[in-house]
Amino acid sequence: MSKLYLNFVLRLIKYSCLLFLVFNLNASESIKLDKLLKKIDIASSFEDRRQGLMFRNSIPEDYGMFFIWERKKQQCMWMKDTFMPLSIAYISNEGEILEIYDMVPFSRKSVCSRSNVKYALEVNEGWFKKNNLFVGDVVNIESIISNDK
Repeated sequence: MSKLYLNFVLRLIKYSCLLFLVFNLNASESIKLDKLLKKIDIASSFEDRRQGLMFRNSIPEDYGMFFIWERKKQQCMWMKDTFMPLSIAYISNEGEILEIYDMVPFSRKSVCSRSNVKYALEVNEGWFKKNNLFVGDVVNIESIISNDK
């Protein structure tokens, strides 16, 4: 074999391996929240979103509240009359976690999304880290949305 041909084959193999790795990185399956959370309440009405998790002393470790707004826009949450520390993830229409914030009990400071979103998930503080969910991960929101009455 000629040296030129050998270099061509080696480069072809190298680029094929690189393409294979890149495509496999994006081919991950979305995370099923119902496998991580035994109970997910849906807050899709104005009244439910307004109430949120206020006036509760605690929630189980495997509990979440999924917020659904009518339209995609910058959304804001606060912790008025909420007794426990929570974490919130703002989620895209495709289920991608765009932002995660820890929220302080009784705070009247709004925690707003930087992006326009229609969905959010509120859980106990530290739940995302404990379950290895981070910004950029994709969660399956279809089953949750389909359970909304």
